[in-house]
Amino acid sequence: MQGQIIVDTWKANPAWDKNADGKIQYVLLKGEPGHPDAEARTKFAVETVVNAGIQVEELELQTGMWDSVKGKELVDAWLAKHGDKIEYVICNNDAMALGAVQSLKAAGYFAGDKFMPVVGVDAIPDALEQIKAGLMVGSVLNDAKNQGQATVDLALNVAAGKDPLAGTSWKFDNNKAVRVPYVGITKANINIAEEAYK
Repeated sequence: MQGQIIVDTWKANPAWDKNADGKIQYVLLKGEPGHPDAEARTKFAVETVVNAGIQVEELELQTGMWDSVKGKELVDAWLAKHGDKIEYVICNNDAMALGAVQSLKAAGYFAGDKFMPVVGVDAIPDALEQIKAGLMVGSVLNDAKNQGQATVDLALNVAAGKDPLAGTSWKFDNNKAVRVPYVGITKANINIAEEAYK
C-alpha cells in the first residue's frame, strides 16, 4: 500500500523527477534490522513501485530503529551528502517520517516551491497532521481500533465457550489469524484514519 501511494503520487507530480531521468532517486529509513515488518515494508514498497513500471535508484538505506530522532539525524546526513538528488523519502514508520520532515523543514523544504515527498506507515495522529499540512504525502493506517475490536470480540467468545468467530464479521486466514486490513492514507481519504482514532 505504501508502494502504491508512491506510484500514484509520483505519477501525479512529474516535477518531482528533479533530474528528469524517469527514475525515483530515493532514500529509505528502515525499522529494526531483521524485524519482519521492517523487512516486508522495505521489500514490498520498492517492489510495488518497480512492478508499476517506474525505475528506482536507491541513494541510501539505513536503519532508523523506528525512531524520529534517528530518522532526523539520518536525513540530515543524507541531505548534506546528496542534497536535491534525493527525490523521495520512504520510511518504514511514521515516527521516522516525522524525523525526516523535521530535517527537511530545517533545510528549507516546504517553503515556496522547494518540496520533498515523504511517506510513512501507521497513520498516527501526528503524521495525519503532517499529511493535512502537505508535509507528508501519505501513510498506511495500521488500524489499531479494529485490531483491538477483533481481539475483544474473539476473547469474549472464547471466554464464553463459543466459537471464536461466532457473531462477528472476522475471518481466520490459513494460519488461524485474523487479519485487519491496512488502508493507504493520503490527504484525499484522511477522514478514514481520523475516524480510527474516535
